[in-house]
Amino acid sequence: MKSKQTTSGISYFSLGNGTPIIFLHGLALNKQSTYVLFDPLLKASKYQRIYLDLPGMGQSASTSSSTSDDVLETIIQAIQEIIGNKQFILYGHSYGGYLALGIASRLKSKILGAFLTCPVVTAIDSARQRGEHINIFKEEVLPSKNKEYFTDFLNMNVVISQRTWKSYQELIIPGLQTENQLFVKNLKSHYELTFEENIKKTNYPFPITIMIGRNDQVVGYEEQLQFIAHNSNGAIVLLNQTGHNLIIDQRKAVSFHLPMFLEGLAENG
Repeated sequence: MKSKQTTSGISYFSLGNGTPIIFLHGLALNKQSTYVLFDPLLKASKYQRIYLDLPGMGQSASTSSSTSDDVLETIIQAIQEIIGNKQFILYGHSYGGYLALGIASRLKSKILGAFLTCPVVTAIDSARQRGEHINIFKEEVLPSKNKEYFTDFLNMNVVISQRTWKSYQELIIPGLQTENQLFVKNLKSHYELTFEENIKKTNYPFPITIMIGRNDQVVGYEEQLQFIAHNSNGAIVLLNQTGHNLIIDQRKAVSFHLPMFLEGLAENG
Protein backbone atom coordinates (compact mmCIF):
# COMPACT_ATOMS: atom_id res chain seq x y z
CA MET A 1 0.00 0.00 0.00
CA LYS A 2 1.36 3.39 -1.01
CA SER A 3 1.67 6.00 1.74
CA LYS A 4 0.60 9.61 1.37
CA GLN A 5 2.41 12.50 2.99
CA THR A 6 1.27 15.81 4.49
CA THR A 7 3.05 19.11 3.88
CA SER A 8 4.72 18.73 7.29
CA GLY A 9 6.18 15.34 6.32
CA ILE A 10 3.74 13.03 8.13
CA SER A 11 3.31 9.71 6.33
CA TYR A 12 -0.11 8.07 6.47
CA PHE A 13 -2.60 5.63 4.96
CA SER A 14 -6.21 6.74 4.49
CA LEU A 15 -8.71 3.95 3.81
CA GLY A 16 -12.48 3.91 3.48
CA ASN A 17 -15.07 6.63 3.91
CA GLY A 18 -17.20 7.95 6.74
CA THR A 19 -16.35 9.20 10.22
CA PRO A 20 -12.55 9.45 10.53
CA ILE A 21 -10.61 7.41 13.07
CA ILE A 22 -7.06 8.64 13.68
CA PHE A 23 -4.67 5.87 14.79
CA LEU A 24 -1.53 6.86 16.75
CA HIS A 25 1.09 4.18 17.43
CA GLY A 26 3.52 3.91 20.33
CA LEU A 27 7.04 5.32 20.63
CA ALA A 28 9.55 3.85 18.15
CA LEU A 29 6.80 1.93 16.33
CA ASN A 30 5.10 2.81 13.05
CA LYS A 31 1.69 2.73 11.39
CA GLN A 32 2.15 -0.96 10.60
CA SER A 33 1.39 -1.72 14.27
CA THR A 34 -2.05 -0.11 14.07
CA TYR A 35 -2.91 -0.99 10.47
CA VAL A 36 -2.19 -4.72 10.83
CA LEU A 37 -4.08 -4.91 14.12
CA PHE A 38 -7.18 -2.89 13.32
CA ASP A 39 -7.86 -2.78 9.60
CA PRO A 40 -9.04 -6.40 9.32
CA LEU A 41 -11.70 -5.47 11.91
CA LEU A 42 -12.77 -2.24 10.25
CA LYS A 43 -12.29 -2.62 6.49
CA ALA A 44 -16.02 -3.35 5.99
CA SER A 45 -17.10 -0.56 8.34
CA LYS A 46 -18.40 2.94 7.65
CA TYR A 47 -15.26 4.63 8.97
CA GLN A 48 -12.37 6.40 7.32
CA ARG A 49 -9.27 4.81 8.87
CA ILE A 50 -6.21 7.05 9.00
CA TYR A 51 -2.98 5.41 10.14
CA LEU A 52 -0.18 7.90 10.87
CA ASP A 53 3.55 7.54 11.37
CA LEU A 54 4.55 9.83 14.23
CA PRO A 55 7.39 12.29 13.51
CA GLY A 56 10.81 10.61 13.27
CA MET A 57 9.18 7.17 13.08
CA GLY A 58 8.21 4.98 10.16
CA GLN A 59 8.30 7.11 7.00
CA SER A 60 7.56 10.46 8.68
CA ALA A 61 10.07 13.27 8.84
CA SER A 62 11.38 14.39 12.22
CA THR A 63 10.15 17.66 13.69
CA SER A 64 12.61 20.56 13.90
CA SER A 65 12.88 20.14 17.67
CA SER A 66 12.53 16.80 19.41
CA THR A 67 9.86 17.76 21.96
CA SER A 68 6.41 16.33 22.58
CA ASP A 69 4.91 19.81 22.20
CA ASP A 70 6.37 20.00 18.69
CA VAL A 71 5.27 16.46 17.85
CA LEU A 72 1.74 17.22 19.07
CA GLU A 73 1.48 20.42 17.03
CA THR A 74 2.70 18.61 13.90
CA ILE A 75 0.16 15.80 14.37
CA ILE A 76 -2.69 18.29 14.87
CA GLN A 77 -1.68 20.10 11.68
CA ALA A 78 -1.57 16.79 9.83
CA ILE A 79 -5.04 15.78 11.05
CA GLN A 80 -6.50 19.11 10.00
CA GLU A 81 -4.85 18.83 6.59
CA ILE A 82 -6.16 15.29 6.03
CA ILE A 83 -9.76 15.61 7.28
CA GLY A 84 -10.39 19.36 7.40
CA ASN A 85 -13.00 20.46 9.92
CA LYS A 86 -14.62 17.05 10.47
CA GLN A 87 -15.19 15.56 13.91
CA PHE A 88 -13.20 12.39 14.51
CA ILE A 89 -12.41 9.45 16.80
CA LEU A 90 -8.97 8.88 18.34
CA TYR A 91 -7.03 5.70 18.99
CA GLY A 92 -3.65 5.79 20.72
CA HIS A 93 -1.25 3.25 22.19
CA SER A 94 1.33 4.17 24.88
CA TYR A 95 3.00 7.41 23.70
CA GLY A 96 0.33 7.61 21.01
CA GLY A 97 -2.24 7.49 23.82
CA TYR A 98 -0.46 10.37 25.56
CA LEU A 99 -0.58 12.40 22.35
CA ALA A 100 -4.23 11.45 21.89
CA LEU A 101 -5.00 12.94 25.31
CA GLY A 102 -3.09 16.06 24.28
CA ILE A 103 -5.14 16.31 21.08
CA ALA A 104 -8.33 15.73 23.04
CA SER A 105 -7.42 18.53 25.43
CA ARG A 106 -6.72 20.92 22.56
CA LEU A 107 -9.62 19.96 20.26
CA LYS A 108 -12.43 18.97 22.63
CA SER A 109 -15.24 20.03 20.30
CA LYS A 110 -13.85 17.94 17.44
CA ILE A 111 -13.47 14.64 19.27
CA LEU A 112 -16.31 12.09 19.23
CA GLY A 113 -14.50 9.60 21.46
CA ALA A 114 -11.10 8.15 22.37
CA PHE A 115 -10.03 4.51 22.69
CA LEU A 116 -6.61 4.07 24.30
CA THR A 117 -4.38 1.10 25.09
CA CYS A 118 -1.70 1.47 27.78
CA PRO A 119 -1.60 5.27 27.50
CA VAL A 120 1.15 7.28 29.12
CA VAL A 121 -0.40 9.53 31.79
CA THR A 122 2.79 10.78 33.44
CA ALA A 123 5.62 11.52 31.03
CA ILE A 124 8.52 11.53 33.51
CA ASP A 125 9.55 7.92 33.76
CA SER A 126 10.67 7.98 37.40
CA ALA A 127 7.36 9.49 38.55
CA ARG A 128 5.13 6.74 37.17
CA GLN A 129 3.30 4.10 39.21
CA ARG A 130 4.37 0.91 37.50
CA GLY A 131 3.07 -2.62 37.45
CA GLU A 132 5.21 -5.71 38.00
CA HIS A 133 6.27 -7.47 34.83
CA ILE A 134 6.03 -11.27 34.65
CA ASN A 135 6.40 -13.91 31.95
CA ILE A 136 3.84 -16.65 31.43
CA PHE A 137 5.26 -19.31 29.14
CA LYS A 138 2.47 -21.03 27.23
CA GLU A 139 4.94 -23.08 25.20
CA GLU A 140 8.58 -23.11 24.19
CA VAL A 141 9.44 -20.49 21.58
CA LEU A 142 12.61 -20.94 19.55
CA PRO A 143 13.04 -17.99 17.18
CA SER A 144 14.38 -18.89 13.75
CA LYS A 145 14.59 -15.24 12.63
CA ASN A 146 14.73 -11.82 14.30
CA LYS A 147 16.64 -13.45 17.16
CA GLU A 148 18.19 -10.10 18.11
CA TYR A 149 14.73 -8.86 19.19
CA PHE A 150 13.76 -11.89 21.27
CA THR A 151 15.11 -10.52 24.57
CA ASP A 152 13.07 -7.35 24.10
CA PHE A 153 10.03 -9.53 23.38
CA LEU A 154 10.54 -11.37 26.69
CA ASN A 155 11.06 -8.08 28.54
CA MET A 156 7.92 -6.45 27.13
CA ASN A 157 5.42 -9.28 26.72
CA VAL A 158 3.79 -11.25 29.50
CA VAL A 159 2.26 -14.06 27.45
CA ILE A 160 5.04 -16.00 25.71
CA SER A 161 3.85 -18.24 22.89
CA GLN A 162 4.29 -18.80 19.17
CA ARG A 163 1.23 -16.60 18.61
CA THR A 164 2.56 -13.64 20.61
CA TRP A 165 6.05 -13.93 19.11
CA LYS A 166 4.50 -13.85 15.62
CA SER A 167 2.44 -10.78 16.56
CA TYR A 168 5.52 -9.07 18.00
CA GLN A 169 7.30 -9.56 14.68
CA GLU A 170 4.29 -8.16 12.78
CA LEU A 171 3.45 -5.19 15.01
CA ILE A 172 6.65 -4.12 16.78
CA ILE A 173 9.77 -4.97 14.78
CA PRO A 174 8.87 -2.98 11.60
CA GLY A 175 8.81 0.21 13.67
CA LEU A 176 12.03 -0.56 15.52
CA GLN A 177 13.73 -1.09 12.15
CA THR A 178 12.66 2.27 10.72
CA GLU A 179 12.77 4.71 13.64
CA ASN A 180 15.11 7.70 13.62
CA GLN A 181 17.05 6.53 16.67
CA LEU A 182 18.69 9.88 17.42
CA PHE A 183 15.39 11.74 17.21
CA VAL A 184 13.62 9.21 19.47
CA LYS A 185 16.50 9.33 21.96
CA ASN A 186 16.29 13.13 22.13
CA LEU A 187 12.48 13.01 22.32
CA LYS A 188 12.72 10.83 25.42
CA SER A 189 14.57 13.72 27.08
CA HIS A 190 11.78 16.19 26.14
CA TYR A 191 8.85 13.81 26.54
CA GLU A 192 6.53 15.81 28.79
CA LEU A 193 3.81 18.00 27.29
CA THR A 194 3.94 21.42 28.94
CA PHE A 195 0.22 21.19 29.81
CA GLU A 196 0.28 17.62 31.19
CA GLU A 197 -1.35 18.61 34.49
CA ASN A 198 -4.32 20.10 32.62
CA ILE A 199 -4.68 16.86 30.66
CA LYS A 200 -4.90 14.89 33.91
CA LYS A 201 -7.45 17.18 35.53
CA THR A 202 -9.85 17.61 32.61
CA ASN A 203 -13.26 15.93 32.59
CA TYR A 204 -13.61 15.24 28.89
CA PRO A 205 -17.08 15.70 27.32
CA PHE A 206 -16.90 12.56 25.15
CA PRO A 207 -16.51 8.81 25.84
CA ILE A 208 -13.03 7.55 26.67
CA THR A 209 -12.21 3.86 27.04
CA ILE A 210 -8.80 2.74 28.31
CA MET A 211 -7.45 -0.81 28.18
CA ILE A 212 -4.56 -1.44 30.56
CA GLY A 213 -2.58 -4.41 31.90
CA ARG A 214 -1.93 -5.18 35.55
CA ASN A 215 1.64 -6.25 34.70
CA ASP A 216 2.55 -3.14 32.70
CA GLN A 217 5.99 -2.16 33.97
CA VAL A 218 6.23 0.81 31.59
CA VAL A 219 3.15 2.95 32.36
CA GLY A 220 1.43 0.91 35.07
CA TYR A 221 -2.34 0.94 35.59
CA GLU A 222 -3.08 2.88 38.78
CA GLU A 223 -2.76 6.36 37.24
CA GLN A 224 -5.07 5.32 34.42
CA LEU A 225 -7.64 4.17 36.99
CA GLN A 226 -7.38 7.56 38.73
CA PHE A 227 -7.73 9.36 35.39
CA ILE A 228 -10.90 7.47 34.48
CA ALA A 229 -12.35 7.94 37.99
CA HIS A 230 -12.82 11.67 37.48
CA ASN A 231 -14.07 11.39 33.89
CA SER A 232 -17.83 10.94 33.88
CA ASN A 233 -17.70 9.50 30.33
CA GLY A 234 -14.78 7.21 31.10
CA ALA A 235 -14.52 3.42 31.16
CA ILE A 236 -11.56 1.15 31.84
CA VAL A 237 -10.71 -2.47 31.05
CA LEU A 238 -8.05 -3.78 33.47
CA LEU A 239 -6.61 -7.10 32.37
CA ASN A 240 -4.67 -9.63 34.42
CA GLN A 241 -1.61 -11.37 32.96
CA THR A 242 -1.07 -8.48 30.58
CA GLY A 243 1.88 -6.15 30.08
CA HIS A 244 2.70 -3.02 28.10
CA ASN A 245 2.38 -4.92 24.82
CA LEU A 246 -1.30 -5.41 25.61
CA ILE A 247 -2.12 -5.26 21.90
CA ILE A 248 -0.19 -8.55 21.63
CA ASP A 249 -0.80 -10.20 25.02
CA GLN A 250 -4.55 -9.60 24.64
CA ARG A 251 -4.99 -9.14 20.90
CA LYS A 252 -8.41 -10.83 20.89
CA ALA A 253 -9.63 -8.64 23.77
CA VAL A 254 -8.60 -5.47 21.89
CA SER A 255 -10.32 -6.79 18.77
CA PHE A 256 -13.48 -7.24 20.85
CA HIS A 257 -13.50 -3.97 22.78
CA LEU A 258 -12.77 -1.49 19.97
CA PRO A 259 -15.79 -2.50 17.83
CA MET A 260 -17.93 -2.48 20.98
CA PHE A 261 -16.69 1.04 21.78
CA LEU A 262 -17.49 2.22 18.25
CA GLU A 263 -20.92 0.63 18.42
CA GLY A 264 -21.60 2.55 21.63
CA LEU A 265 -20.56 5.82 19.98
CA ALA A 266 -22.86 5.13 17.01
CA GLU A 267 -25.81 4.34 19.28
CA ASN A 268 -25.31 7.49 21.34
CA GLY A 269 -24.53 9.71 18.37
